[in-house]
Amino acid sequence: MKGYSTREVAELLELPQEVIRDIARGVLDLEKGRHGRYQFSFQDIVVLRTAKELLNAGVRRSRINRSLITLQQRLPQNRPLTALRISGDGGQVVIRDQDQVYNPESGQFHFNFSVADLAGSVAPLARQAAEEAEANDDQLSSDDWFDLGVDLEAVSPEDAPAAYLRALELDPEHSDAHVNLGRLLQESGDYEQAESHYRSALEAEPDNVLAAFNLGTLLEDMGRIHDAIAAYKRAGSFADAHYNLSRLYELVGEHAEALKHLKTYRSLIDPN
Repeated sequence: MKGYSTREVAELLELPQEVIRDIARGVLDLEKGRHGRYQFSFQDIVVLRTAKELLNAGVRRSRINRSLITLQQRLPQNRPLTALRISGDGGQVVIRDQDQVYNPESGQFHFNFSVADLAGSVAPLARQAAEEAEANDDQLSSDDWFDLGVDLEAVSPEDAPAAYLRALELDPEHSDAHVNLGRLLQESGDYEQAESHYRSALEAEPDNVLAAFNLGTLLEDMGRIHDAIAAYKRAGSFADAHYNLSRLYELVGEHAEALKHLKTYRSLIDPN
């Protein structure tokens, strides 16, 4: 996608453009467009909105910069932003990641506002991007449509599949689009179509670990245990795949294999 401009982000967050640029420097890995202007992704905007909330809570700018580098590293492409909660507490920054709540600097625990709320505030920009994409369809690549799908998942998930499908029309071997679309179909209960997309991702990219792992979870959901085992084996050094293999081998009575994969899982999560 073309990304969001400094002006658009400033209007959305109600901050001067120079403040947006100041917060972004040193924290975000920004790309520049053809005219040398910053381009902000959806996740960049969430980080900047979080920085604004932390400034309002009295957190020092230097502490924000250190902590938000950690935060950005914890905003993966394929996980909901709702997995994290951020707050300023007594001048400190704290982060909640699912069941773990911590201060990235001291390890202390507190939180009070959700990144889901921040994501909701960015929804108008993502929907505007979708409308512009429709109007400029012939100018967008498969990667552009994929990026739009990722943005839409966070704020308008019902619109994301159409973006991924358009990416696949332009590039039928776009493995990441197959994986994300497969996951959405799996979550909606359309197992047959989900399996088709996961397998297409693996045909296009045989070492796509996420496609193999997701296919394993899908086949488990379908009760196809031996097929699930075969899928998990393709996930290489992905620790959770070995944990699931240990569990499934135990289920089918192959205790030696179960123990082997459990040991591999433990070595991957704690190499020391």
